[in-house]
Amino acid sequence: MRSAGLALALALVTAVASAQSPTTIQVRAAGAVAQAGSLTVSASARLATLARAAAVRTDAYILGAAWLRPSLQSSQTRLKAGLLYDLGVMRREAAGGQPAMAELATRLRTMVDAMPVTGRKVGTTLEPHALQVTPQANLPLADGDVLYYPARPETVRVVGAVVKPCAVAHVGLRDARDYLAQCPPSALADGDRLYVIEPDGRVFEQGIAAWNASPPMPVAPGAVLYVPLSPGMLRLGASRSFDRDMADFIATQPLDNPDIGP
Repeated sequence: MRSAGLALALALVTAVASAQSPTTIQVRAAGAVAQAGSLTVSASARLATLARAAAVRTDAYILGAAWLRPSLQSSQTRLKAGLLYDLGVMRREAAGGQPAMAELATRLRTMVDAMPVTGRKVGTTLEPHALQVTPQANLPLADGDVLYYPARPETVRVVGAVVKPCAVAHVGLRDARDYLAQCPPSALADGDRLYVIEPDGRVFEQGIAAWNASPPMPVAPGAVLYVPLSPGMLRLGASRSFDRDMADFIATQPLDNPDIGP
């Protein structure tokens, strides 16, 4: 009798849990797709389901495709808040007699403040065929997920401790550091390092000084080069991981003009 009662209780718990679990979820496709918009899919659906339903166009720039997940927004909100706090501290500390530092901190704070928290999951292939034939890449979807496929860009952007942020025409096989000739670092830049943010969100650190020079690193169209701050800037109150955190947050931004609104 006791075993029968336990089995009945477990069955009831399972039934209640099943009733509370949604059987479908809402996901969305945007950008260079033939079928943009919201889609209701099974709660067990995976990336290939949405990519196939979206009918990704041939002119889509697959390398820059973005998977946007509401579940990642909380951690990225904290990352953004930390950057804004550090830049606010740097600006206040520099205001007492270091105007160039204060101006740079203000400019970077404005840049970060304008960046949305997207929930982008970086470094994941979103090529439709690869998703169908590679089980380990075909990850589960969740409610509210968005797949965004941009058009191919023609530039590489250079931001951070530069004289002026700029977009430079992409040149095939050109080393990342060579783009700095057209968008030079400011006197407040770290002259030893450069962060390369590829269109899929992967971040690489490249040594650019004579003592730590890395091998040439060609970048893809749509890449962002983040020039880090000098040690003097960071001593104004930033966390030790500030530059890497900045590069990681920039990596969460889809390529220009994403149609990712609700």
